[in-house]
Amino acid sequence: MSKKSRVWLAVALVLVLLVGAGVFAVFRLPMTKSSAAESAADDLAEEQLSSDIWHEKDLDQSLFDRVTKSLGKRIDLRSVTVDDITEADGRTVAVLDWTWANTDGEAWQYSSELPLEKNGLFWWANLTERAIHPKLSKGGSFELRANPGQRGNILGADGEVLMEEGEVVDIGVHPNRLEPDTIGKLVRGLNDGVDSLDLDAGDLEDKVDDAEGNQLVPVVTLREDDYRRVKDAIHDLPGVLFSEDTQTLTRSRGFAQATLGSAGPASAEDIKESDGTIIAGDFVGRTGLQKTFNARLSGPGSVEVFAEGDSTDDKGGKTKLTSLHAFEQKDGEDLETTLDVDIQTAADEAAATAKKPAAVVAIRPSDGQVLAVANHDPEGAAWDRALSGQYAPGSVFKIASGSALLDAGVKPDDDIDCPKTVNISGKEFKNAEDEVLGSVSFAEDFAHSCNTAFVSSGETVTGDEVADAAAQLGMLGNASGFGAKMASVSAADDEVTHAAQMIGQGKVQSSPLAVATMAASVEAGETISPQLILGDALEGANADDANAGDDGATRDAAPLDPDAAKEIADMMRKAVTAGTATDLKDVPGDPVHGKTGTAEYGNDTPPRTHSWFAGFQDDLAVAVLVEDGGFGAEAAVPVAHEFFTAVN
Repeated sequence: MSKKSRVWLAVALVLVLLVGAGVFAVFRLPMTKSSAAESAADDLAEEQLSSDIWHEKDLDQSLFDRVTKSLGKRIDLRSVTVDDITEADGRTVAVLDWTWANTDGEAWQYSSELPLEKNGLFWWANLTERAIHPKLSKGGSFELRANPGQRGNILGADGEVLMEEGEVVDIGVHPNRLEPDTIGKLVRGLNDGVDSLDLDAGDLEDKVDDAEGNQLVPVVTLREDDYRRVKDAIHDLPGVLFSEDTQTLTRSRGFAQATLGSAGPASAEDIKESDGTIIAGDFVGRTGLQKTFNARLSGPGSVEVFAEGDSTDDKGGKTKLTSLHAFEQKDGEDLETTLDVDIQTAADEAAATAKKPAAVVAIRPSDGQVLAVANHDPEGAAWDRALSGQYAPGSVFKIASGSALLDAGVKPDDDIDCPKTVNISGKEFKNAEDEVLGSVSFAEDFAHSCNTAFVSSGETVTGDEVADAAAQLGMLGNASGFGAKMASVSAADDEVTHAAQMIGQGKVQSSPLAVATMAASVEAGETISPQLILGDALEGANADDANAGDDGATRDAAPLDPDAAKEIADMMRKAVTAGTATDLKDVPGDPVHGKTGTAEYGNDTPPRTHSWFAGFQDDLAVAVLVEDGGFGAEAAVPVAHEFFTAVN
């Protein structure tokens, strides 16, 4: 073939390819307005503008994403269909029917007009804000706001309301309207009128100095009854502003506060970190059961859709919002707990007598129901150390290690020497205050909490057997359904660690809840599993918080021997009548059984100590922890005395 022929062949091939491409393009582009409308509706329903009918595909996709972005994970686009195609005044539009739905499947339907334009043989679609919704202006978008119903209440035993919406008064100060000494008078008035309120005038003054322009400086939010007590003293102070509001409140100030938790309007940070699951106007649980069971308490999350315009109002420059559709408000569900109002009140009052941070947990042994969870901190708001704190339990753990010794054949009346010190593999263990009992019965060693007798007896049992005893007493069970932690006990055979664990030190860690469960299991004569939540609520718990206690510490063990439990109970009674807990002898009602504990922690010399008590009276078991409280008999026992006395 000549060179000239090859050139003409190449030209012919190019022409064939160009014609083929043109034919392909013709088949892709709509030649009727109805096919253009259908293609546009299909694209919009898929939320992907992939067809070639759009004049500016990328720009149109960007516009669609911007307009619908705020609907996020709360509103889904279910369908977009063509209802009609109309022509008037030289305009051709496709009437589109839109259907959106919330997470409950409730529909939001409306119609809009999508402009169509013919260019030569083909039809094109022009996406605008009004084509997505007729009330959207140029540059506008959808804006989603929460429209919640009534938040569910937290209930206690016998249906008593423990936490519900209540009236509060927000108190703030206006920097530009303050007069000399206003802050000092305000703080004094609040501190004098509201128990346990400890506002600092200097801190508030710093906040006022840092405030910009007319920025209101919040001071405190008071329950309505607390506000009424201080109203006369502060209401007429210059620069002080008051506003009424509602808030989820416990039945009385401080009532099981750390456990029940708190809830409030979603903050900007909440919204940002939620990845679209929380929006403006949502009311969210922040701590405690309010957080763990937020989905149940808040309900389905009703919302209202607005059109956000590009204009602003004349009262502060806020963007104008026009309501488009409000989904049905649905209330949250109540949360049933086992907390008993009278027992909880006694526990709160008893914990408040401690001079250091304290926790009290009360359980009914006959059914494992948690009747009270109290947390107290003299320095401020208490966190839920009662359910989630992890501490060395010290000598209260001798209930478990003592049970292991009984299972191994030791008898309560067997003589076990209690010297001043004992050495295990080079590690010296000693008794509190260098006490020496000599050769006395095991029951006497238990009642007086002799460390050396238990440490030297460690050779009688293995680490596995001690861990098994803790499991039999319910300490290693799983209470994670309500966000609690139990205990962990190492089964290591290292001699020093094993010896330390015989007296609740080493690697043993426990919450007050686990210690109370141990005492309840002794009284019941069987392994108790603590129960705080009733009904089907655990199915809807916040997974992260509900499983917070699932630390892998659970352990299967043989059933608790009721005879061994009875022997431990008798020794616990001896600790009250003639041992370290004799201050409880005069408690009214049935006999009290108990065990004190002093747990070393930290690296100080001498080491600092937590104070513990574990015991029961009839069908009521209790654990008391006083952080950094010293000896159990000196700090925890007085709190237990207050508790049992109040209950009786």
